[in-house]
Amino acid sequence: MGDKPWKVFEREVGALLNGKRFWANSGESIDVESDTAVAQCKHVASMSLNALAELAETAERQGRGKLKAGLVCVKTRPGAGRKATTLVVMTADVWKYLHGPSTDATR
Repeated sequence: MGDKPWKVFEREVGALLNGKRFWANSGESIDVESDTAVAQCKHVASMSLNALAELAETAERQGRGKLKAGLVCVKTRPGAGRKATTLVVMTADVWKYLHGPSTDATR
């Protein structure tokens, strides 16, 4: 039997982040870690924005503890004949951590 799609997706995210995938029962609470980021990976047909926000907040806390960006990587399962989309999601605080605060007060 082949790999489950979520395992394949976790490996894809590992390659995207140039990081390491942790197997499901490794004791780690994150799915992928690189030198600069930690990530939670979800391969889903749908997910509410509230659930996504909650995961992003969790990933932010996990990343902060390691001085890394906390990300959520989501791959859609849109159904037969439709192309899947991968999203990389972070909180605004993670964005500021990576890029610094905005210097333009009018935005």
